[in-house]
Amino acid sequence: MLNPFFRAGRFWVAVASCSVIEGMSPMNRCLAAFAIAISLFTPIAHANDALEAKVRAYVPVVSLAKVCDIRINDATSGDHRAMLEAAKSDPDANKLAYRLHYETQTAYIKARDGGQRVAFCKDFITANSKYAKARFTAVVEGHMSDVSTSVQKAIAHNVCGAPPVKLSKADWKPYALIKKMLQTEQKLAKENAETNGWNVNEETTAVTEQFCAAMR
Repeated sequence: MLNPFFRAGRFWVAVASCSVIEGMSPMNRCLAAFAIAISLFTPIAHANDALEAKVRAYVPVVSLAKVCDIRINDATSGDHRAMLEAAKSDPDANKLAYRLHYETQTAYIKARDGGQRVAFCKDFITANSKYAKARFTAVVEGHMSDVSTSVQKAIAHNVCGAPPVKLSKADWKPYALIKKMLQTEQKLAKENAETNGWNVNEETTAVTEQFCAAMR
C-alpha cells in the first residue's frame, strides 16, 4: 500500500488544479482535475505497489541472513539487488525497507533474549522457504547430489534414524567425509552457542535437523 501522506498529496494536487482550468464551472473544473490526477498517478501507483511487495518479501530475509544462518537463493539475491536500486528513487519504499529491517531485527533480538532463537529462526525460514533455507541444509543438499544413493541412505540411517543399508568399499570414503562435515558443523554450533550464551543443545540439535531435512 502507498504511504497515506503520499496519497493525501495527490488529493491536494487535484484540489489545487480546480482553480487553474478555465472555461468550466467550479464542479466540472474539480472533476476534470481529479481525472487528470488519476490518469497521471495510476501507473505509478501500480509500480509502487509492486515495489512494496518486493521490499516486504526480501528485506526481512536478507536482514536475518547472518544471524539465522540463512542461505538466500540466487533468484532472490538478484531481485533484492534490483529492489534496492529501485528503492533509491522511491522515498516511500526506502522508508519501508528501513522500517522492516528494524522490525525484523527487533523481533529476532526479543526471541534470542527470551531463549527462543532457534525456534524463531526455524519458523522464519519455514515461512520464507520460497526465498531462503537454512544454510547448512543447502550445503548438505549440494553434497548429497555428488554421492551414491547408498551413501545417502547410510547417512540417513546413522544420523536420522532411517532403515539401515549396506555400504560398498567405494562408498566408505564419501560417507566418512559427510559424517565429518556434520561433526564440524555441530562443533561450530556448540562453540557459537557457548560464546553467545545460547542453548547449546538447541543449537546442535538444529544442525542435525537441518542435516536430516536435506535427506528428505
